[in-house]
Amino acid sequence: MAGGHSVVASYLVVANETADSPELHHAVAEIQKHDPHAEFVVVIPATPLNLLQQFEGTAKSARGLAAQRAQRTRRHLESMGVRVRSTRVGSWDPYMAIEEELANEKYEAIVLSTLPPGVSRWLRMDLPSRVARRHPEVRLVHIVSRSATSRSASESPN
Repeated sequence: MAGGHSVVASYLVVANETADSPELHHAVAEIQKHDPHAEFVVVIPATPLNLLQQFEGTAKSARGLAAQRAQRTRRHLESMGVRVRSTRVGSWDPYMAIEEELANEKYEAIVLSTLPPGVSRWLRMDLPSRVARRHPEVRLVHIVSRSATSRSASESPN
């Protein structure tokens, strides 16, 4: 940057049902520990409601549900001392949500949180591998969260 200012590393966090998981929060805290000036952008894809088996709060739309999750995740991360630059509702397709973010901003890494194999739709889509192949210049941190937001799922959006 001009004027001798240092560049603050930005990290893209992409999650849906696992946005509130302890595994994701721990991974973000570890990044913060090693990069104390890091800033995080949280993106929650607006998964169509018919793919979700449980509605949360009073959300009546996919975008509304995603926005609720994003704000709840922001509050929790900020309570841990994490600098969240912004939260965003992304495309219903998590791959496109990531593509849109990477087209507009440069990130040090993508922190991608999914449910375990056999449960995660995102893993069935081969999302981590697809993102890593498409963007080898961006480090991918794949977090497998053992718990979803207040439920256990047999089919899941992430």
